Amino acid sequence: MTAYNILWGVFIGWFPESFYQWVTESENVYPEIIRWQGRAVVAMAVLYLVSAIHPGRFWYFMLIGALTKVAGGIWFYMVILEQQVGDKGIFHLLMNDAIWVPLLIFMAFRGKAYQKLTQ
Repeated sequence: MTAYNILWGVFIGWFPESFYQWVTESENVYPEIIRWQGRAVVAMAVLYLVSAIHPGRFWYFMLIGALTKVAGGIWFYMVILEQQVGDKGIFHLLMNDAIWVPLLIFMAFRGKAYQKLTQ
Protein backbone atom coordinates (compact mmCIF):
# COMPACT_ATOMS: atom_id res chain seq x y z
CA MET A 1 0.00 0.00 0.00
CA THR A 2 2.83 2.37 0.78
CA ALA A 3 4.50 1.81 -2.58
CA TYR A 4 1.17 2.26 -4.35
CA ASN A 5 0.54 5.59 -2.63
CA ILE A 6 4.05 6.84 -3.27
CA LEU A 7 3.84 6.00 -6.97
CA TRP A 8 0.30 7.36 -7.35
CA GLY A 9 1.14 10.53 -5.41
CA VAL A 10 4.28 11.16 -7.45
CA PHE A 11 2.32 10.65 -10.67
CA ILE A 12 -0.41 13.09 -9.59
CA GLY A 13 2.09 15.61 -8.21
CA TRP A 14 4.52 15.55 -11.14
CA PHE A 15 2.00 15.08 -13.95
CA PRO A 16 -1.14 16.83 -12.69
CA GLU A 17 -2.24 17.85 -16.18
CA SER A 18 -2.10 14.26 -17.46
CA PHE A 19 -3.95 12.97 -14.41
CA TYR A 20 -6.63 15.67 -14.60
CA GLN A 21 -7.19 15.21 -18.30
CA TRP A 22 -7.40 11.45 -17.86
CA VAL A 23 -10.02 11.48 -15.07
CA THR A 24 -12.10 14.31 -16.52
CA GLU A 25 -11.76 13.06 -20.10
CA SER A 26 -11.29 16.66 -21.22
CA GLU A 27 -8.57 19.04 -22.34
CA ASN A 28 -9.28 21.56 -19.58
CA VAL A 29 -6.43 23.09 -17.61
CA TYR A 30 -6.02 21.36 -14.26
CA PRO A 31 -6.64 23.24 -11.01
CA GLU A 32 -3.46 23.78 -8.97
CA ILE A 33 -4.94 21.87 -6.04
CA ILE A 34 -4.37 18.64 -8.00
CA ARG A 35 -0.62 19.02 -7.37
CA TRP A 36 -1.39 19.29 -3.63
CA GLN A 37 -3.52 16.16 -3.86
CA GLY A 38 -0.42 14.30 -5.05
CA ARG A 39 1.56 15.60 -2.10
CA ALA A 40 -1.18 14.53 0.31
CA VAL A 41 -1.18 11.02 -1.18
CA VAL A 42 2.59 10.77 -0.59
CA ALA A 43 2.14 12.05 2.98
CA MET A 44 -0.43 9.33 3.63
CA ALA A 45 2.08 6.79 2.32
CA VAL A 46 4.40 7.83 5.15
CA LEU A 47 1.62 7.25 7.70
CA TYR A 48 0.89 3.84 6.19
CA LEU A 49 4.57 2.92 6.39
CA VAL A 50 4.78 3.98 10.04
CA SER A 51 1.68 1.96 10.90
CA ALA A 52 3.05 -1.05 9.00
CA ILE A 53 6.28 -0.91 11.01
CA HIS A 54 4.48 -0.37 14.34
CA PRO A 55 0.94 -1.73 13.84
CA GLY A 56 0.01 -1.88 17.51
CA ARG A 57 1.25 1.59 18.28
CA PHE A 58 -0.08 3.48 15.24
CA TRP A 59 -3.15 1.44 14.27
CA TYR A 60 -5.27 4.60 14.18
CA PHE A 61 -3.31 5.88 11.15
CA MET A 62 -5.27 3.31 9.16
CA LEU A 63 -8.54 4.80 10.36
CA ILE A 64 -7.25 8.24 9.42
CA GLY A 65 -6.41 6.77 6.01
CA ALA A 66 -9.95 5.39 5.62
CA LEU A 67 -11.39 8.76 6.57
CA THR A 68 -9.18 10.57 4.05
CA LYS A 69 -10.21 8.08 1.35
CA VAL A 70 -13.90 8.76 2.00
CA ALA A 71 -13.50 12.53 2.37
CA GLY A 72 -11.06 12.72 -0.54
CA GLY A 73 -13.38 10.73 -2.79
CA ILE A 74 -16.32 12.99 -1.97
CA TRP A 75 -14.17 16.10 -2.47
CA PHE A 76 -12.82 14.79 -5.76
CA TYR A 77 -16.33 14.01 -7.00
CA MET A 78 -17.84 17.33 -5.90
CA VAL A 79 -15.01 19.76 -6.66
CA ILE A 80 -12.77 18.27 -9.33
CA LEU A 81 -15.21 16.20 -11.36
CA GLU A 82 -18.05 18.66 -10.68
CA GLN A 83 -20.44 15.73 -10.28
CA GLN A 84 -19.98 14.71 -13.92
CA VAL A 85 -18.17 11.42 -13.84
CA GLY A 86 -17.02 9.55 -16.90
CA ASP A 87 -15.77 5.98 -17.00
CA LYS A 88 -12.22 6.96 -16.05
CA GLY A 89 -13.42 9.11 -13.16
CA ILE A 90 -15.52 6.23 -11.83
CA PHE A 91 -12.54 3.89 -12.21
CA HIS A 92 -10.36 6.32 -10.25
CA LEU A 93 -12.92 6.74 -7.46
CA LEU A 94 -13.48 3.00 -7.15
CA MET A 95 -9.87 1.84 -7.42
CA ASN A 96 -8.24 4.65 -5.46
CA ASP A 97 -10.81 5.24 -2.77
CA ALA A 98 -13.66 2.76 -2.42
CA ILE A 99 -11.61 -0.44 -2.53
CA TRP A 100 -9.14 0.76 0.10
CA VAL A 101 -11.65 1.88 2.76
CA PRO A 102 -12.72 -1.59 3.99
CA LEU A 103 -9.12 -2.81 3.83
CA LEU A 104 -7.86 0.14 5.88
CA ILE A 105 -10.58 -0.38 8.47
CA PHE A 106 -9.75 -4.10 8.65
CA MET A 107 -6.03 -3.31 9.10
CA ALA A 108 -6.86 -0.78 11.83
CA PHE A 109 -8.85 -3.38 13.78
CA ARG A 110 -6.07 -5.92 13.35
CA GLY A 111 -3.54 -3.37 14.57
CA LYS A 112 -5.69 -2.63 17.61
CA ALA A 113 -5.98 -6.35 18.34
CA TYR A 114 -2.20 -6.67 18.02
CA GLN A 115 -1.79 -3.79 20.45
CA LYS A 116 -3.91 -5.63 23.03
CA LEU A 117 -1.81 -8.80 22.60
CA THR A 118 1.49 -7.02 23.12
CA GLN A 119 0.56 -5.02 26.22
